[in-house]
Amino acid sequence: MKVAIVGGGTMGLAAAWALARRGCAVEVFERFGHVHGHGSHGGHTRIIRHAYHEGSDYVDLVSRSDREWTALAERSGTRLLVRCGLLEFGPADEPAFAAARGALREHQIAHELLDGDRASERFGFRIPSEWSACFSPDSGYLRVGPCLDALRREAEDAGARLHYGVRVRELILGGERPRILVDDGRVIAADRMVVTAGAWAPGLLGSSLGIRPTVLRRVLAWTRPDSEPVRAALRALPAWAAFVPEGFFYGFPDNDEGVSGFKLACHGSDDPEANRAVDPETVDREVHEHDLAPLRRFLANYRPDAGPFIASSVCLYTNTGSGDFWIDHHPEDQRCVVAAGFSGHGFKFAPAIGISIAELVCDGHSELVLPRFRRTSHLLRTH
Repeated sequence: MKVAIVGGGTMGLAAAWALARRGCAVEVFERFGHVHGHGSHGGHTRIIRHAYHEGSDYVDLVSRSDREWTALAERSGTRLLVRCGLLEFGPADEPAFAAARGALREHQIAHELLDGDRASERFGFRIPSEWSACFSPDSGYLRVGPCLDALRREAEDAGARLHYGVRVRELILGGERPRILVDDGRVIAADRMVVTAGAWAPGLLGSSLGIRPTVLRRVLAWTRPDSEPVRAALRALPAWAAFVPEGFFYGFPDNDEGVSGFKLACHGSDDPEANRAVDPETVDREVHEHDLAPLRRFLANYRPDAGPFIASSVCLYTNTGSGDFWIDHHPEDQRCVVAAGFSGHGFKFAPAIGISIAELVCDGHSELVLPRFRRTSHLLRTH
């Protein structure tokens, strides 16, 4: 069975990896190159966390992905997952933070609860004494480049063909076989199609399906202190997530993954500018002072020893209305599977998502696809 995959970023590579290993003849069409900075997987590192405030039903899915990443690392002989732990902190009654702790308890995942003073002393953040903190030792971060390299290598070893610098202009569904129209005018047919086009998926799929994920611009930044003892303390940190009044911030220990420094970003806030939809074709990819202002305020309040900014970049979130993934057959052509709207928290799930796509394509269903991922579930929650 020939499968055409539209988009060769994180989820496209994961789908190619899973489908090729099942014996499918896979061709991937990616408009940019392998591991690029135009979409959602830039920034060199991604947190893997088992405390899932987005919904406790995600926990089994991330556990499956953890096992797949671990096995892939063993086969590739490359370190993919750094288990430095995860520190989360904020007001104890903050809803998302409370939900994360609840997921840990429900699934009996190892964790340690701390009060604000103990967490501040141990990890160096300025955490108010009345707040709470939670440390999960088995979480950490994934190394984006090596992860995607490993998926690509196994996909190609299994026979997948990856075409870079090829832009898909249109999906042609229905008829004898689903087809794609590419920039040079070729029309390419396949037995099955997978759409994993990230921020470009809404434009390809249109609005007739009732779901149109919103593309948001996000800024990542790195700092580096002048003091070597301070930098050593930042290097000893776990990954971290802060549920604070200013928004949901996250970051990584100081490391040498792509940029040598201490990385942080704001996942979400009430700032209208941060929640304004952008066009991936025209989005401003330059980082301005006003982009860094929320990160400066966060550091001033909670980590004033982090040092000055030394680097920054822009990435894109493709958000559904609920923040849940969209993984389902296309309603107008069941031979096409859509996997989109990963809403800024999809990378860690890539191997499990790839397997779920392969199961939808080959078997027609997948137990890994949560009910909340289905198109009908998204429609019920938005109407």
